[in-house]
Parts: sequence; structure tokens; C-alpha cells
Amino acid sequence: MEETIELREIIDILLKGKWLIAICTIIALLFAGIVSWFVLEEQYESKAVVQILSGVQDAGIMSNYVATEFTPTVYMQRMQNVEQNKKYFKANGIDDFIKENLTVSNQPNTDLVEMKYTANTPEDAQKYLQLVMEKTKSEVTSSMKETLNQLEETYLIESNSLSSEIEQLMSSYNDVITKNKLPEVLILQTISSLQFVLNLTTEQSSALSNVTGSIQNELLQLKAQIDIKSGEYHSVLAKYQSVKTGLDSFKADPFIRVIIDPTLAESPTSPNKVLNLAVGLVLGLMVGIGLVFFRSYWKASATK
Repeated sequence: MEETIELREIIDILLKGKWLIAICTIIALLFAGIVSWFVLEEQYESKAVVQILSGVQDAGIMSNYVATEFTPTVYMQRMQNVEQNKKYFKANGIDDFIKENLTVSNQPNTDLVEMKYTANTPEDAQKYLQLVMEKTKSEVTSSMKETLNQLEETYLIESNSLSSEIEQLMSSYNDVITKNKLPEVLILQTISSLQFVLNLTTEQSSALSNVTGSIQNELLQLKAQIDIKSGEYHSVLAKYQSVKTGLDSFKADPFIRVIIDPTLAESPTSPNKVLNLAVGLVLGLMVGIGLVFFRSYWKASATK
């Protein structure tokens, strides 16, 4: 026949062991209090919010590069670059950067990035978060300038290449004119779209009248190629000048807008002393009740 324990018996066991339960609870509370007040270091948290904007101003030809660089995701990745943060902290006389102390998150469906940094004092938390933000802005600026430098160099190489091609085409055009003793003033046609009224000598007029269709086609083809390459050259040169101007005046500030500066905490965020005491209370009661029932079981089994 199975043994059953009635509610009255349970209450009786608990009443008999009330002092053991009380002692366990008091010990657990004392332990939680000592750990919370004297063992665990207080931690303070500084918070900041920035807005990442890629379309805040017309960046011209650089718009695509700005749109790629200035996004919440890229900003967050740069902010959490552990190695760069360690180097920056060391350069500012701080022993080490603790990655677990930094929390970065993007508010859903927004361009806002929220940052938190935890330290032993409110002043340190504020200072360290400010350093991370400065480092990230510097890193973004350097990356963007490096990209623009590469773009500037690319356009410069391309413009020099086009310039060489135009020179070769001009040389070929001039050779045809010289070889066929055509008026040298025709060379102007390759560098200007204006119509000229030419005063030609009899010899030059005779040379023009003897121009064959093949010579004329050759000149027209060379002229067309020169016009095309000249158009390309002016387009690349305009891009080069635009990038060069943007590079000289580029700043990250318009694209990284600080909504909330790093805050100075008024009270510690951890340890949570009230929560720790509550946990100690629950654990003390559980241990005490467990010991009481174990003692009752031990006595009952010993009498059988």
C-alpha cells in the first residue's frame, strides 16, 4: 500500500523546521548582501545615439560611394572593430578595450544607432564611449578618403590614356594633310566645331580639288574618332576635378549626426542589489525547506 503525505503533515514538518529554514534564509541573504555590496564592483553605463545619413547633401559623383560607406550596418561594424579599438585606447593611455563592455544596436527600420559602454565609474564610461565614437568617425573618414584617392588616381590614369590616344589620332590626321599637301589650316577642324572661311592659295585649292574619296573618308573617320575621344576625355576630366574637389573638402560630420551625446550615469546599472537579495531569499527558503524535509525523511527511515 502506497504511503501518502497529508497537508497537515507537511505543515507540521515545516513548523518543526522553521528555525532551520530561517537560518538558511538569513545565511543566504547575508551572502547575497556581502557579494552585492562588498565583492561585486559597481558598473556604470553611458549611452549615446547617432543617426547615419547618406543623402544629407549632394555628393555629386561620390554619392554612390557615400551611400555605401555611410549605413548603420557599416558604422556598427566599424564601431565594434576590436583591434582598432584596442589600438585607439592604447594611444590615449588606456590599458585595454573590453569588447564585452560595448553594446551597439540598430533600432529596427531606422537609421539610428544606439551605443552603450560600461565601466567602473560614470566618468570612465562616458569617456570611453566618446573615444570609440571618435575612433569610428576617424576610421570612416580615412576609409572614404582612401576610396576617393583611388578614384582620383583611376580618373587621372584614364584621362592621361585618352590624352595619348587623342595625340596619336591628331598625329595621324596631320600626317594625311601633310602627305597630300592639303591646307594646314584644316587642322583647326580637329580642335574646333566652328566653320572657318579659308583664304587658300592656288596650289592649296588645286590640292583640295584633287582629294579622292578615300582620303576624305580617312580624314572624316579620324575626325570622328578625335571628337569621340575628346568627349570622353572632357567627361573623365570633369569627374576627376569633382573627386579632387570633394576629396579636399570631405568631412564625415554631415553624414554622422549625433542625436544624444554620451551620457554621464547618475547611478550604477549593476550589480542589481535588490534582485540579488530576492534571489538569495528564494534560494535560502528552498535550501531550508529541502533540509527540513530531508531531516524528516531521515528520522522516519531510521525508526523503521
